This record gives sequence, structure tokens and C-alpha cells, in this order.
Amino acid sequence: MRTLIIDDEPNVRQVLRNILELYTPQAEVIGEADSVKTGKQMIKELQPELVFLDIQMPDGTGFDLLSALESINFSFVVVTAFEQYAIKAIKFSAIDYLLKPVNTHEVIRSVEKAALSHPDEQHNRIKLDNFLNRNKSEPRVVLKTQDSIYSVKVNELIRCESDKNYSTVFLENGKSLILSRTLKDMESLLSEEGFFRVHQSHLINLRKVEYFEKSSAMIFLSDGSKVPVSSRRKDYFIRLMEKL
Repeated sequence: MRTLIIDDEPNVRQVLRNILELYTPQAEVIGEADSVKTGKQMIKELQPELVFLDIQMPDGTGFDLLSALESINFSFVVVTAFEQYAIKAIKFSAIDYLLKPVNTHEVIRSVEKAALSHPDEQHNRIKLDNFLNRNKSEPRVVLKTQDSIYSVKVNELIRCESDKNYSTVFLENGKSLILSRTLKDMESLLSEEGFFRVHQSHLINLRKVEYFEKSSAMIFLSDGSKVPVSSRRKDYFIRLMEKL
């Protein structure tokens, strides 16, 4: 994979290059950039397949760089010193994210993830508009299964159900998607879009609630499904519903 490193810290770029050249024969480092401006220019010129992307740079953020591109035709790994950027990295559909100082084993894992991604993924990515939710009236979320990438309107999601390290997403059209994400990841991704975790195993779209049966502590949703509310979250759920 043609690999580009974008980071304003020379020592971080050197560490990444050393790890990639020593331990990841799948990745060929084709260049380095130290800012949003130079990073954008080198992406256009070099057409990388994998990018290690710093978040905080002198002239903006890595997310600013992604926003400035018409489309993302490469896999990318977010590199940051701050854990809070992980959620935004997920929303931008990053292959992985690394916390500084970078760890050799984690860099190797990130490259392996990129190498194992769906073969059509890098060349058939959805337009960046879908990742950035520029159409605020119909925000979308990117969902990746083992075989495909879906751009789904948030309002078409009914609920998510946990299955250990996987989550099943149930859609309005009756389809379900199995994702290799935990329910905690899905909660982070969707909490700002009107979703609430009513139970350890269930995350629901509050707009899809038909009614709540207090006696059984069961929520009935618009697709005919029902999910339990944990006793710990029951009162808060009722308050949320009253505000809708």
C-alpha cells in the first residue's frame, strides 16, 4: 500500500516511518507532509492508499484536511495525543486511531486492518459529503459490514443490539446489518443524533418509540420490536421522552 505520513512533528514522522519500513512490508512510505496544506497537496499528487493523519497541526486539523477533499479514495489512520478525538475518527470512518506516543504493535495492527479491508473499499468509497453530514436535514452515518459499506440516513435506524464485540443494526426497511463494533462505539457515534442506550444490550432511536409500557418496562418501537429498559435508566428515559 502506498502510504503517506502527515504530522507536524518531525520525530513522530520519523518513528512512524521507521516502524513501517522495519515491520510492515505491506506498506510503502511514499512521502511525508507537515501541515494541512502540504498534506492536501501531497494526497492529490501522490494518490496514497493509506494515510497516517495527525489531528492538530499549525494550520488546522486533520479533519479540516478531510473536509477539504472532494472524496476519500484511501484508508486512513488518525494519530493524536488526545483520546476525545477517537469518536470523531469513528464518524469519519477511520480504519483505526493511534494515541501518541505511537506504539509499534498498534502501528502494525493498523496496517493489517488496512490491508484486510474490503478490496473494493479504497476505490469505491462513498462521497465525503456522506461522512460529513453536510445535509443536516438528513444526516447520514457510515456503517461497515464485513462485505460492504453503507451510507444510511440516521432516521432510518431503529435500534442497535449488542452481541459481545459486534452490534446488529436494525433498519426501517426491515434489513439488519452486523457490524464489528461494540455497542459502546455505536453509542458514541449516535448519541448526538437522538439515540439513547436504554439497556446494557440495547441502543434505540428515540424518534422511533411508539409507546412505553411501565408495568413491564418495555419499549415498543415503530418496526414492531420491543426492548427492555433497565431499572437504572428508566427514570432518565422517561424524562427524555417527555422532552421530545
